Amino acid sequence: MSHGGGGDDNVDPDLTPLLDLVMQLLMFFIINVNFVAEQVSPEIRLASSESARPVDKADPAALFLNQKVKSEQFARNRLTQKERERLESSSSVVLIPGQPPMSLAEAKVWLKDKYDDLRKKDLEQGGDGEVKTIIHFRPDGDLEYAELLKLMNHCKTAGFKKLKVRAIVVNKGSA
Repeated sequence: MSHGGGGDDNVDPDLTPLLDLVMQLLMFFIINVNFVAEQVSPEIRLASSESARPVDKADPAALFLNQKVKSEQFARNRLTQKERERLESSSSVVLIPGQPPMSLAEAKVWLKDKYDDLRKKDLEQGGDGEVKTIIHFRPDGDLEYAELLKLMNHCKTAGFKKLKVRAIVVNKGSA
């Protein structure tokens, strides 16, 4: 069965659509790399925990989470022997006003319980059960971003939606 004229068996595929696809993918990645480069800026650093100031007026809709690297000096100066043993395997310590120091796993459980309590309280007061609490993260400047992101994900998993991070923006002219 022959389709078409002469007996020419040499058929070349049309590569134009493939080249169009490759160009579109190339442009897509070039554009996205530029956006990612803008998001990862060396001018933005985590604030040091010593620069974190207490809020002037108590805000009932705010929850402050301080996160520090669990260094040997911090553990020696700020933690009891029992707390040091409990937090031994943790790489960072979560400090919440009015609560004992916690590991990330302990903070995850505490955050879920806190969210459930706030939601229940809102429903009892005739609300719609929406938690309006704003979580303010005050990480230590030496903390790795991965540790901060773990804590932020725990907050999101618990149900909190309003999150703020304290950071320092370094001016290009100074350093």
